[in-house]
Order: sequence, then C-alpha cells, then structure tokens
Amino acid sequence: MRRRTDRQETFSPLRDKTLTNVLRHLFITEFGYQNKVIFAEAMIERILETIDSFVKPASLLKPGQMLWMAVANDGHKHAYTRMRDIPQVPVVLDWVTDAELEALANHQDFRVVRQRRHARLLNQALAQGGVLAQNDLAAFSLIGSRTVSDDIAAVQQIEGCWLPYRGSVQDVGATISHRVEVARLLEAGYLEPEICHMLSPVHDLRSVENYAQIYKNVMKLLERGFSPAEVFGILSIGLRLVRAYIEIIREHHPEILARNPHVQQSTSPSGSHTT
Repeated sequence: MRRRTDRQETFSPLRDKTLTNVLRHLFITEFGYQNKVIFAEAMIERILETIDSFVKPASLLKPGQMLWMAVANDGHKHAYTRMRDIPQVPVVLDWVTDAELEALANHQDFRVVRQRRHARLLNQALAQGGVLAQNDLAAFSLIGSRTVSDDIAAVQQIEGCWLPYRGSVQDVGATISHRVEVARLLEAGYLEPEICHMLSPVHDLRSVENYAQIYKNVMKLLERGFSPAEVFGILSIGLRLVRAYIEIIREHHPEILARNPHVQQSTSPSGSHTT
C-alpha cells in the first residue's frame, strides 16, 4: 500500500470536516445506525438535497421577491391532511413588481391591482411545481379569505379562465377543478397534448394525462354498476367531481348511465343526487 505524503497527512483529514460527516456521526452514535451505515448515508444525502432546495441565498432573490413554501402539485389532493404531513416545495414569488407600482402611481384601483397580483402569484407558484391556497394569499395581503375568494372569482370572470389555487388544482373544498375542463375537451375529440395548451394556465402533459385517466376510470366504474359514493371512495376524489363527471357522461355516453340504477335519475346543478 502506497504511503501517504506529508501534505496528504496534513490536509486530507480537513476534507472530512463536513456537515455530511457530522450527520453521519449522529446517525451512527445516537440513532442506532451502527450496522446500517449505508442507509444512514443515503438518508443524509436526501436530507441535504432537501435542505438545499428549501434554502436559497439572498443573492438569488431580487428586490421585491420572496421565498414561500407551497403545497406540492404532485397529482394528489391531500384533503383532510395536516399541513405538516403534506409535501411542500419552495417557490420564489414576485411580491411587488415595477408594473404594479406604476399602476398604483397612476391611480389605478387598489382592488384591481391586488386581484391581478393574486392571479400572478398563483400562476408563478404553479410554474414552479407548487400550488398556493387562498389562505396563503390572505396572509400575503392581510385581508380576509372571503375577499381573496372574491378577487379570484372576479379575475376568472373577467379573463374567462381558471386560476390555479389549491382548491381548483387539487379539488380541495367545494371547487371543481380543471379536471372537468379536461373531460369536456376529451369528449370534444382533443388529444391530451393539445389539451395542455388549451387550459389556462397551460398544464404539463403528466397532469392532463392523470386527469384524463381519472375521468376514464369513473366511466369504467359507473359502467360496472358502482354508485357515485363508491366511485369517489375507490378513486379518492371528491363526490362533487364525480357528479360533475356524471353530467358529462350523461351527455356523451347515456348508455353507460342507463345500465346503472344508481345514476339513472338526473343530478341537480347544486350537486344533490337522487337515487
């Protein structure tokens, strides 16, 4: 074995003075990983990767920007789950922009500027793999959640688009999301790659394919005679979404519902269902 040089003896040990090795030592001496070092090292690597993604130097943030934690847009709705148990991702948001300051300086209505800001923040978070909830926006602007809801509704009505807040993207709460839009476009004959660019904001192909598959799964289960309650339980999606799908299926595939005694009667617009 080749003997190390004096410089190697002097300086090489200093390279081991790392956070990785500090954590490795803790795992081995205090958390019982003496005989599972390889697992400890894999966990440490993943932990440090997570920390690195969550911590951004101030030099990477421009004036007017802020770092915020958003719920991960991972295809799951995470309903009835505590926030600390939900996957989160860091997003960089343009809290104040020059265009907004110019609009305010030119005496544009504060409410209109705030509405546009909320829409922008929601779209920025989605573009980075996260979704903001209405209470995030309430905290940003120090206003009530009802006002945030009114802002979102106003933008959606004026712009004729859906805004990607958590309730619409992940079907949390009473809102029916883009999933219904995807189903309608599928029935209109569009392919998933085309639908991606027809939604506002533009969706990635994976999300659209996921929405399309859920719709197809609902059709299959209804065709096999399952009730709406059973469908939402099997697929873990909102009952209101199931009922919205039923109305689309009723329009395009009435023969499926004709064979299902649970959904032969109409579903009311308010979402109530009679059997």
